[in-house]
Amino acid sequence: MINKTEVNQHLEIYIASHEKINKAITNLSEAELDFKPAPDKWSIRQILNHLCDSELMAITRMLRIITEENPSLLAYDQNKWAEKLFYEHLDEKGALLIFGLFRTRIYHLFTMLPIETWSRKGIHSEKGEVSLFDMLKTYSEHGEKHLQQINNIHSTFTK
Repeated sequence: MINKTEVNQHLEIYIASHEKINKAITNLSEAELDFKPAPDKWSIRQILNHLCDSELMAITRMLRIITEENPSLLAYDQNKWAEKLFYEHLDEKGALLIFGLFRTRIYHLFTMLPIETWSRKGIHSEKGEVSLFDMLKTYSEHGEKHLQQINNIHSTFTK
């Protein structure tokens, strides 16, 4: 059973990650933004562009769960998106701004949802049945995971 306290905890994590990430990248140089800790790892610039596009996909999935009955939720290959959409060359500031705007809008919508809405489900093409609450948990953790990744890359760069 999903309870309001648990939903609110994840909502606060979800909304706070934008500001934490914004703070973490303040005053980074171009070299720091573009540093890759390994050839097969993303740079901070690529992570920020990934967050923007990932949030677009997340919002689309979550809005469909709210408004449709058992919608199909398509997976995507994040590494192909990073490569084919030139994440290493796109503006990271714009990406982070859009990420924050998406999160702010959805956060405000989510604070208005009745508790029973969090049990609504969609069918993910790789994960199977997922609830709206499952999606909230995934994406609240997603921002925090990438914040840690950004901090790790920065600390590796400065060593």
